[in-house]
Amino acid sequence: MKGSFRQSMSWLHTWVGLIAGWVLFFVFVTGTASYATQEITRWMQPERPMQGPTNLDIKAQFDAAYQQLLHDPRAQDAQSWTINFVSDARNSQQLSASWSMPAAEGERRGRTETIYLNHQTGAAEPLTEQPRETAGGRALLRMHYALHYIPSDTAILIVGVCTMLMLIALVTGVIAHKKILQDFFTYRPAKNLRSWLDAHNVVSIAALPFFLMITYSGLIFFLYTYMPLGVPFTYGFSEQDKQTYYQELMQQTGSQRILGLGGGGGPPRQAQGAGERPRMDGTTPTEQQSQRSSRPDQSAQVAGSERNSERANRSGQGRQRSGEHRGDGTATMRGADGLGIQAKRFVNLVPLLLQVEQQWGTGQVRSLTITPAVRGEPAKIQFSPAFSETIRRSRGAGNIEFNAFTGAEIKTLPNELAAPEVFGSSMLGLHEGLFAGTAVRWMYLISGFLGCAMIATGLVVWTVKRRPKLEKTGEYRVWHQSVERLNVATIAGLSFGLACYFWANRLIPADLAGRQQWEIHVMFISWALLAAFSLFRPVMLAWRDSLTITCIAFLLLPVLNALTTERYLLKTIPQGDWVLASIDLVFIALGLMFGWAALKVRSKGASNQRRAQSTQAMQSTAGGI
Repeated sequence: MKGSFRQSMSWLHTWVGLIAGWVLFFVFVTGTASYATQEITRWMQPERPMQGPTNLDIKAQFDAAYQQLLHDPRAQDAQSWTINFVSDARNSQQLSASWSMPAAEGERRGRTETIYLNHQTGAAEPLTEQPRETAGGRALLRMHYALHYIPSDTAILIVGVCTMLMLIALVTGVIAHKKILQDFFTYRPAKNLRSWLDAHNVVSIAALPFFLMITYSGLIFFLYTYMPLGVPFTYGFSEQDKQTYYQELMQQTGSQRILGLGGGGGPPRQAQGAGERPRMDGTTPTEQQSQRSSRPDQSAQVAGSERNSERANRSGQGRQRSGEHRGDGTATMRGADGLGIQAKRFVNLVPLLLQVEQQWGTGQVRSLTITPAVRGEPAKIQFSPAFSETIRRSRGAGNIEFNAFTGAEIKTLPNELAAPEVFGSSMLGLHEGLFAGTAVRWMYLISGFLGCAMIATGLVVWTVKRRPKLEKTGEYRVWHQSVERLNVATIAGLSFGLACYFWANRLIPADLAGRQQWEIHVMFISWALLAAFSLFRPVMLAWRDSLTITCIAFLLLPVLNALTTERYLLKTIPQGDWVLASIDLVFIALGLMFGWAALKVRSKGASNQRRAQSTQAMQSTAGGI
């Protein structure tokens, strides 16, 4: 520690930032990518149809998709039908009809099958080949909080400790700056250390509210992991005592979703698998292994699946078709008709759809889901909006339900939520940004990139500040060189590994067993190779070469995409599929950014070399005199 309070905060800011910096850079890079999880997964499955604006109104879209569900024999005994409309929602420019089958014996969830429809004509679009299996954006999302190759519980603790240190670094950084607003508008180029400090200050202050929010809210996801003794000391240490606490908490909140258990949802983590954060639809990554979601970014069309057809046939044979129904269509027996049979008794659903569209606005209906009458409940049709009405992480928020037999709206009273529940779920919603539209989601992505730049410039400042003094005294110590090498390996190496992750998606054979894991393996192997390469180069040359290689890797990705698929820029842009086009454009932007950085490093290296030669010449002249 130093003498004054501000100096002490500056010292703490420096060392806390260094200790956690390398892990935090990995967390921020993968976390920023996770804001485009669905878009990345779409890009990594080029076999799927392109998207774009539609000429069909919502009624025509519904008619085309609903007829597919009514007449497809595989969908008749499904436990739900879903239609995804072309809407203003994120990644929702693909018309599709899907159905979820009942779970087979030994399965927690049944398989979901999807039919994609042409967004201009409404006709089914059979896939010429099945979308390749890919780790997609979800692998990056999971790495963001659970790292990789180490046990999930250990990784979550490591990330949690580093997140707490980041919160300390942010607060102490604000205290250490006397003129924080002036620093935001100050950048002095070509001033060596001063330029690096100015760059670090600018990117840090530019998105400071985002950094504070994302850091604090990230700790809430695994609240009970980071603060494990609160519940045991109050309720007891046995599993039964923990279950008692969870039951009381769910009764008080009126919700089955518990904050702090790996993402704010679902039952206790012991029942989910250690370290698995529940997804926005309430499922965990393990559960996703046995199903395909109905959303276009998470599933592939399964055309003519014999196994599911046989399951549907068995289910239909074992189901009693003579179940009794009351006037409101409510099933009075467990052996109710299948969804296909019940659909013949539904009211005309088009007026309900138009009513909801009129209430929400054109392009604001994202999807509808139909479930059959079962166990005393009527068949229901549920409409989901394109955007959530609340920032709060709330499952089903804003949905409207109708009785499919009578057309009457089913109104449910909102739960009276306690203030901590509202606060916690709001923080989780802010962290994930699920409520965000296109503009706000881009703000999240840009803020994430600024976070990566903040951490990277902070790590570089630490070495640049100390290098001149150490070189002057001749005490260029091993630990300082180690920090410099780690900086190159982390900042340039991880970026190169991420580029290779996408290269692997295009180059690994689509039918290779375990190709998802190989995509991830390639990412880390590439990272390790570039890190090893940098160990045998002088620091400035290591920076120059590593940044150049990373630049080339990103710039050539759109070229590789054009050579291996039909989903490249010259086709996606005219088609209006800006989701796919934006991924390629971001690759180009990243390549140019790393190329610019490589040129700056090369220019700095040349300047240092000229200065060294000039100094040497002066010393030689002085010696001759």
